[in-house]
Amino acid sequence: MGLKSALLKHADSIIGPLLCASLRHAQQKVEYRHLEELDAGPILVIRPGGIGDAIMLLPMLKVLREQCPSREIDILCESRNAEIFSIATPTSKVYTYDKAPFQTLRMLRKRKYAAVIDSEQFHNLSGVMAAITRAPMRIGYKINTNRLGLYTHLVSYDLDGPEDIQFGRLLSAALGRDIQLPAKFKLLAPLFQKQASCNKKKRILIHVGGSVEAKRWPIEKYAYLCRELVREHQELELVLLGGKEDIAAAKMLTKACKDIPLINKCGYLSLYDVATEMTHSTLLIGPDSGLAHLAAAAGLKAVVLFGPSDSRKWGPHPDCGIVVKQELPCQPCSIFGCVKPCTNCDCINTLPVDKVLEATNMLLSQI
Repeated sequence: MGLKSALLKHADSIIGPLLCASLRHAQQKVEYRHLEELDAGPILVIRPGGIGDAIMLLPMLKVLREQCPSREIDILCESRNAEIFSIATPTSKVYTYDKAPFQTLRMLRKRKYAAVIDSEQFHNLSGVMAAITRAPMRIGYKINTNRLGLYTHLVSYDLDGPEDIQFGRLLSAALGRDIQLPAKFKLLAPLFQKQASCNKKKRILIHVGGSVEAKRWPIEKYAYLCRELVREHQELELVLLGGKEDIAAAKMLTKACKDIPLINKCGYLSLYDVATEMTHSTLLIGPDSGLAHLAAAAGLKAVVLFGPSDSRKWGPHPDCGIVVKQELPCQPCSIFGCVKPCTNCDCINTLPVDKVLEATNMLLSQI
């Protein structure tokens, strides 16, 4: 997590409750049962978080657009996940609130939204921004009691349930009927041109980093895995991917694997280019991260390494890949990227290479 995101979380915990309290009593609660009862007007969907958070929301946005084809749908998000929305929803206006917050707040008032769907689970400020719009329909989760007076429609949230089901509840509340969301697997694939290649080698993408330190598998284990893969599969190409925050880890792995060929593209590609790279690769290996979710949306199967986070909630669908994890009694210990203090991180640090290799070979045999 970057400094800007950390500061936002800190501001949310300090200022957020005060703003919620000040706005709670000023809200005029007007009940509408569903969107069809509202006058024509744009819809605002709020989604803070990173790349993975944005991708997991895409099935809901797809159905919302299908159900409300005549309405404009705007996205309010953080700058770190804005590129995904710009790629996936090119007809939407995408606003970021962490670059010019006051200008964004003025815009929210002027747009005269018919409805706001706040997909954030815990943050106070997302509820504040929903309330500031004064939209006649404002839908949000009731798990954060600070925000209860800011919405017209409250939806339950299951801490253990898959995230797509939670987003489906928001959309069901908006439309006034039960909605089943499609899977995210291959949802973005049509947007990226699959590159033809005469290279007959199978290409494995490896993400060695991750925004949360406690989710990162040790470099020496990645190095051992790479050597075993090259030894067992002659026609194999290994490519390192990641963001700028992963460059140091990628360089360490490249240095540790001087005896085998690794292609290091970490930090050099845009998100669009990374997704395009995925469309002509065989599979991805990496931690629970935004790139694992991007792989599923681009139609690439993945071996996803889970440590402190909850694979029941964030893991790939069985059709999208394989979860590899320990079965320790302390797992999971992370809620939404906030890892509880841990002295050793055994859940990820002791994850055996053999388990990852077995899962990788299983997927390779199916392709």
